Amino acid sequence: MATLYLNGIDTEAKLAGRTFQVSKLNEETGDIDTMKVPLFDLDRVVVAGRPAITVPMLQACAREGVPVAFVTSRGRWVGNFVPDTNGHALRRLRQYDLARDETFALKVAKCCVGAKIRNGRRVLQRLAANRGLSQEEDQVAVGDDLQATLSRAENASDLDTLRGYEGVAAAIYFRRLGIFFPAELPFNGRNRRPPRDEANAILSWTYIIVLGEIDAAVRAAGLDPCLGFLHGISHGRSSPALCDLLVLNIVNHGILKAEHFEPNAEDGGVYMKKDARKIFFTEYERTMLRRFSPAKGEAHTDFRGIIRAQVNALLRAMETLEPEPLFQMP
Repeated sequence: MATLYLNGIDTEAKLAGRTFQVSKLNEETGDIDTMKVPLFDLDRVVVAGRPAITVPMLQACAREGVPVAFVTSRGRWVGNFVPDTNGHALRRLRQYDLARDETFALKVAKCCVGAKIRNGRRVLQRLAANRGLSQEEDQVAVGDDLQATLSRAENASDLDTLRGYEGVAAAIYFRRLGIFFPAELPFNGRNRRPPRDEANAILSWTYIIVLGEIDAAVRAAGLDPCLGFLHGISHGRSSPALCDLLVLNIVNHGILKAEHFEPNAEDGGVYMKKDARKIFFTEYERTMLRRFSPAKGEAHTDFRGIIRAQVNALLRAMETLEPEPLFQMP
C-alpha cells in the first residue's frame, strides 16, 4: 500500500469519486500539475506544511480507515487524524491499569531501553564496518561502554534509575555518531526545538515522520499512545536502527546537501526547504518498504511490518504480563 504526501502551501487535494485529485504548482513552467490517486491504493496520508485539503477528503479517509498525519513545514508534530475503527475501551483500561503496575511497567521499560541500546550499538558497528573502523580504539571503547550501560540498565531497580541509564547510553551514542556525518553537514551533538544545524534538522524531521506512523499503529490497536511504560505521559522515542541510518544514508550519498536547508531568523532554527522534503519522502518510502529478514531463518518483512509486530508484542505482553524481546537490527 502507498503513502500520499501532500507537501506545502502550493498543493491542493480534494475528493473526486473514488480518487483524490492532487494539484500542484509547477514552479518551472508555472502550470498546474494534476494527478489522481485511487483511494483504495492508500494506506496513509501525510500532510506537511499547509496544503489545501477538503472536508470530503478527510471524511473519505475516515470511512476507509486511512490515517492522516499532520506535520508543520518546520517538522513539528501536530497530530494524527485517525479513523475511529475500533471499540477497544477495555484494552485501554487494561493499559491504564498496567501503567500503574510498577513491576510490569519496569519489565516493559527494560525491554524498550535494552532494545534501544542494542540497536544503537549495532548502528555504530555497521557504520564503522563500512568505513573499516571496527578495530579503532574509540570505536571499541564506545561499544564496550554501551554494553556496560546495557548491563546496568537490565539490572535497574526502578524506572528513574532506568531512565538515567537510557540518558547515559544516548549521550555515548550521539558522541560517536557525529564522526559518520559528512564535513558539509557536521553533527556536533543532538539539539532540537529548534534544530540549530542541518544534521539535527533532518534527524528531527525523520523522528517526527516515524512518530506519526507509530502513533497511528498504536491507536489502530486500540491503545493510548500518550501513556507509556517508560516515560509515563509521552509519545515514546524513535528507533536509531531506522531513523539514524536513513539520515546518514541520505547525507553521505549527497541526496540532501547544505543547499537544501535554510535558517530561520525568527527562532534561530535550521529547517529543510520544501523541495528537500519531497526528496526526503522518496528516500523515506524506499527505506520503509525495503524487505529484509530480522534474523536468520525468519520471514522477510519491512519496517512498517516491524512497527505492527512491536505493537502486537505489547498487546500480548498486556495479556501474559511477560514482555517479549523487541526488534533488534540484524
